[in-house]
Amino acid sequence: MRKNLVLSILVLFVFLCVLLMSSAKITGDEPVKAEQPLLITNAGQGPGGKMARLLVMRSQAVEEWDYNAEPEPADIEGKGYETILVVIGSSSKGLGASGITIDDEIERLNLMIEKAKELDIQIIAAQIEGKARRDREGGPNERSINAIAPHADYLIVKEDADFDGKFTKIAEENEIPMTIIEDSVELTEVIKAMYSDLETNICE
Repeated sequence: MRKNLVLSILVLFVFLCVLLMSSAKITGDEPVKAEQPLLITNAGQGPGGKMARLLVMRSQAVEEWDYNAEPEPADIEGKGYETILVVIGSSSKGLGASGITIDDEIERLNLMIEKAKELDIQIIAAQIEGKARRDREGGPNERSINAIAPHADYLIVKEDADFDGKFTKIAEENEIPMTIIEDSVELTEVIKAMYSDLETNICE
């Protein structure tokens, strides 16, 4: 019952965001190209991963994809994944529901990234919930960012999440292309561009 309620709320959120798209914009680097199969997951056990799953589905651009909130290295190996979309954002409720601490989560993320690099899987890091999923340095959100973003091949960041320039600094220091979205729902357009056979020009 609770899962159905959460899903309904997320669907309503996406619908409301669509109404705002006409005034929203996408800036920064053009989206990189990605391959299938795609694994959608999260870093920090926040709700962003489920939101991203809905937006990927809405894009209708990806036919082969899985969602796994807590993949271990064994869950990645042998599955043939070409791309991992890691949605960054931590939630104490999410961590509690999973029965883990942020230390446990960071350890899992480190192992997941190590395995993805070993298998030459493209890593896309996305922060689509904005400033609400930022906190003090050393907090769970910041630790999740630090565990994933510097190792990504591509960054997708909601504009207000970069209020202090942290993601810009990570992108510049590690030479990672970064696309900035003004609204979370614009992830749909970025996904469409990533999986289009044609060259795209969606950034202003």
